[in-house]
Amino acid sequence: MTAIPKYQWKRRKRLPKAMTPRQSGWRKDAARWLAAGTLAASLAAQQQDPKTQSESASELQKKGISGPHTVLEVKDKVTPLSSAKYTEPLRNTPQTIMIIPKQVIEEQGATTLRDVLRNVPGLTVAAGEGGAPAGDNLTLRGFSARNDIFIDGVRDLGPQARDPFNMEQVEVTKGPSSAFNGRGSTGGSINLVSKAPSLSPAFGGTVQFGTDRTRRFAGDMNVPLGRIGLGERTAFRMNMLSHHAGVAGRDEVYNSRWGLAPSLALGLGRPTRLTLSYFTLQQDNLPDYGIPWVTATHNVLSAYRDQPAPVPRDSYYGLRSRDIEKMGSHTATVKLEHDFSDSLQFRNQLRFGHSTRDSITTAPRFAGNDSLVINRNGPSWITNDNIWDNQADLRARFRTGRLEHSLVTGLSLTRETNIRETRTVAGAPTTTLFSPDPHQPFTGTITMTPNTGDVTGNSQAGYLFDTVKLGRRWEASGGLRFERFAVDGVNTTLLPVKRTDTMNSLRGALIYKPAQSGSLYVSYGTSLNPSLEGLNYQPANTSIEPEKTYTVEAGSKWEVSQARLLLAAAVFRIDKQNARTPGVLPDDPPQVLAGTQRANGFELSATGNITSKLRLFAAYTYIDGKIIKSNTPAEVGMYFQNTPKNSFSIWTSYTVKRLSLGVGPRFVDKRYGNNSNTRSVPHYWTLDALASFPVSSKVDLRLNLYNLNNAYYFDRLGGGHLIPGAARSASIAMGFRF
Repeated sequence: MTAIPKYQWKRRKRLPKAMTPRQSGWRKDAARWLAAGTLAASLAAQQQDPKTQSESASELQKKGISGPHTVLEVKDKVTPLSSAKYTEPLRNTPQTIMIIPKQVIEEQGATTLRDVLRNVPGLTVAAGEGGAPAGDNLTLRGFSARNDIFIDGVRDLGPQARDPFNMEQVEVTKGPSSAFNGRGSTGGSINLVSKAPSLSPAFGGTVQFGTDRTRRFAGDMNVPLGRIGLGERTAFRMNMLSHHAGVAGRDEVYNSRWGLAPSLALGLGRPTRLTLSYFTLQQDNLPDYGIPWVTATHNVLSAYRDQPAPVPRDSYYGLRSRDIEKMGSHTATVKLEHDFSDSLQFRNQLRFGHSTRDSITTAPRFAGNDSLVINRNGPSWITNDNIWDNQADLRARFRTGRLEHSLVTGLSLTRETNIRETRTVAGAPTTTLFSPDPHQPFTGTITMTPNTGDVTGNSQAGYLFDTVKLGRRWEASGGLRFERFAVDGVNTTLLPVKRTDTMNSLRGALIYKPAQSGSLYVSYGTSLNPSLEGLNYQPANTSIEPEKTYTVEAGSKWEVSQARLLLAAAVFRIDKQNARTPGVLPDDPPQVLAGTQRANGFELSATGNITSKLRLFAAYTYIDGKIIKSNTPAEVGMYFQNTPKNSFSIWTSYTVKRLSLGVGPRFVDKRYGNNSNTRSVPHYWTLDALASFPVSSKVDLRLNLYNLNNAYYFDRLGGGHLIPGAARSASIAMGFRF
């Protein structure tokens, strides 16, 4: 045998342990993956720091080298969770969780959070009304999730319409999870994971044009500053957006926005790391409240009572000369991480957030039961939401005898403020149902209401989660959160809004692992919904305790296809045993906790890569959600509103040589527009498609086709109006990277 020279032996030792000399062409592979935009930052860190070469991608991510932006691990492994509160891989986490990675978001050409969340069956969108401005008003497993949207684990309470330009992945956790997130989270929660700097140099972007008047540019620049002498382990990242678009089939509606998201990371790959980030998104849109429901007493349209008005999709009842929707969002974050050892890590994240909304909208309503005239005096809000949030987490892995523990404990301090002003809009010109004129001049009056609502909520919470390995095949996990939530202020009529709740939430689960790649589990969890959880302006609600929800879930998860594809199945039951319902006794407040709501169902999903060329993101959800007990007799035994019984979403893409083809059918079952089930919309399905071709190693072209079957369906439901979904459309995008 020929002896290996000393200098070659040293070089060979520096290869990652999992690599043989035959695999030493990994640097060429890395260049290819980077050009494709899917190389995990952990591999780049291994190239630069030999000390990390023997560590796995998950360990590198834990130490902050790759950060939460690494949604596709090396070799396309199953996408990991970003939250520090989950101590185990997704296959061992005893809860239904769907992660929509950046690759799926980009393939689908998604331009709003609602576009992204169409991949999640069992999640629907509600129209804004009843004191809640339009925005991302979500319903999950039959329960409102409007106050359960988080950005990097921090609640984002403002009524915003969010854009995915700075999202690395979106994590949808289903089922009550107050133990993890605090108040609310009855049907689940949605966490948006922001992009973060890494040690991989990259510059890229997308220019997109569409038949719905879309003109969009999104850029992403990541610069390791050590390469220009400004810090050996420092990186800077900038994401930017310019977007203007209409809505296919809704000719008058438009959306215009721009955004910036710079971030700076220091100490990447070191025991102590600091990340500073800022985000802003500014929007100037024409609001759309869709078309009216025909009332149950309407005489002229008696054949359409309790149905959507029988008008074409492009019927728009707003006033372009008056209606506005201006929104702004700002967040600044400081995150400090320190590794005391491989088994003990500390993280502290401080965030300030500020969001604004200024809107005048048209809520189309019939002028009377014998009329086809539509009134156009709609609601108007000016809102300002501020949040200070600080979360400190300590993660530890240790043993007590034969038991192995993965523990997370922490403290959370939050201060949220909502300031609301209203306007009185009068004298708007009427229009007709079948011939609306959005270009009429507005000659009425807009009067600012003199009173200002100002409500502040303060939260203090402590939590503890532990997963105990009881040998090779059994694990037990549990968590407890104690939270104090105090609200104080006045509403827009200057009536006091004040209440303090102390809440204990818990989770527990038992996991059996018949093999390393899979698990069976049963779990139990609770959630609590205080009456002022969204800083609501309803003083009558301050007299009642929080609603309590309990869930039981049993399921199984398996990683197959060399750990690139995750298969999951679960059955669940959710019980809200003290739901709010109208008071009926003389001494009752307007609402009492005497209702019962129940949701039974099951879910199936397959997400990841079947082969290196075939990717699948598919899920099906069945929900039987009913009102079991209510003081409103017409609601008893009825289904939850805006909750389809059956829904599924499939997105699959396949690469043939250099051409990528994708297809995505979606189905949403019949939904009801009220709790008495007198109003409903029929089921619908849509079909999307993709074709992508790399022109060169640095440029590719992508064609997306949406709603190919041109279904006329309703995307968002409200009590008085409903909003049609987009018609058939197409977009073409050019992606580039250097």
